[in-house]
Amino acid sequence: MSLEKIIDRIKQDAQAQIVDIKFKASKDAEEIIKKAEKDAEAYKAKALEDAQKEAGQHKQRLISTANLEFRKEILREKQNSIDSAFQEAINRLVNMKDEDYRKTIKKMLLSSVHYGDEEIIISQKDKSRINDNFLKDVNKELVKAGKKGNLRLSKDSYNILGGFVLRKGNVEINNAFESMIKSFREDLEADVSKVLFP
Repeated sequence: MSLEKIIDRIKQDAQAQIVDIKFKASKDAEEIIKKAEKDAEAYKAKALEDAQKEAGQHKQRLISTANLEFRKEILREKQNSIDSAFQEAINRLVNMKDEDYRKTIKKMLLSSVHYGDEEIIISQKDKSRINDNFLKDVNKELVKAGKKGNLRLSKDSYNILGGFVLRKGNVEINNAFESMIKSFREDLEADVSKVLFP
């Protein structure tokens, strides 16, 4: 075989290999492109699914937060209503007519005095309603009940809305209206809530 024929044969083989390589490369490229498109589609679908899932979760969090805030606001309003009801009770006690007020204080004194020689501390405002004549009447009732009957008004006054504080030595018993309502509040709050919010 001549050199020329060998060169032609090498060229033909090379040409055939080039065609074969191009064909294979083209097929590989097609498969790579198809796989890339498939992967991209899968990624897109997954990203969309994840985004929808995240959006759904975000929406649920927003709804939960809004519901929680709504419940908190309702509880605040209920608590304010309960606070108002208890404050109204104190106001009604404090603003009773003088005669009714004295009757109430008398009942409270008769049920809370232990010895009958305690000192009564009241607010400055009540000094016109609770006086020595009032105490004489209460002391008579205490004597009938077997107690000393020596209650006396203190020169001191406390910053209370109404009611009184009994003092004997260093011991004080707080019967101020606001303190009594506060101590009853825990027991009464559930009942008041049922009345206000049936």
